[in-house]
Amino acid sequence: MEIVTLEENIAKLKNTYKMTDDVINKVFYTNHKMYHTDPIEMSAFLTVVDLDEDLRLSSIIEGLHRDIGLSYDTLAAYCEMTTEELEEFLRNQESLTDKKKFIIAVRIMFLHHVLKEKYPTEGTVDE
Repeated sequence: MEIVTLEENIAKLKNTYKMTDDVINKVFYTNHKMYHTDPIEMSAFLTVVDLDEDLRLSSIIEGLHRDIGLSYDTLAAYCEMTTEELEEFLRNQESLTDKKKFIIAVRIMFLHHVLKEKYPTEGTVDE
């Protein structure tokens, strides 16, 4: 496992992702409830972007289903697709065209954004 430091991640955010010092300070060092994650953890999230987008999308769909209780019927309706299409996508991410994946990604991310304060995610659970 590669060990990275906050300083290395901040340098990558500045050099690779063109973030300004102002944005970096706001994201890592603001006590606003929106920025609840530890700076090193947040920097890792922001610098490790080589993820499988289809798998990430299906994970978010599963999280909305599991953590909030939105049914697959409800999620499918928001995505303007059948429940069967959604369930097939969750089993096999190659079942949809890139265009259809883009449409559901935008809709699911909107739901996630609107509802994220209503369900626990890593770093937000009260102890």
